[in-house]
Amino acid sequence: MATKTILLDDMDKSIDEDVQSVQFSVGNRSYVIDLGAENRQKLEDALNPFIKHASATGRTAAKRSAVPASDIRAWAKQQPEKISGLIKSDKGPLPKAVKEAYNKAHGTKY
Repeated sequence: MATKTILLDDMDKSIDEDVQSVQFSVGNRSYVIDLGAENRQKLEDALNPFIKHASATGRTAAKRSAVPASDIRAWAKQQPEKISGLIKSDKGPLPKAVKEAYNKAHGTKY
């Protein structure tokens, strides 16, 4: 039996095939939010005036995986309990064991 994971935009609860997790920081707090294309653009538009005048920090941003974390979570949920049981939330960092299992199964380096 196949399963389908449906992602919702956290802002408007719309179902959108293009929903992606967006990470950002304000002060000393880091956040993640799932946004569709329209709301991602709204966030970028709101931040752009500040980004134009900001200085980049010394550390470089981590490379984003070609595979969205949501896809890895969906894959993990379809695996035996040893892997699927490690997924406790639809947000936040992926457990190391899940990433390692995904990489082994797909020949990737997430």
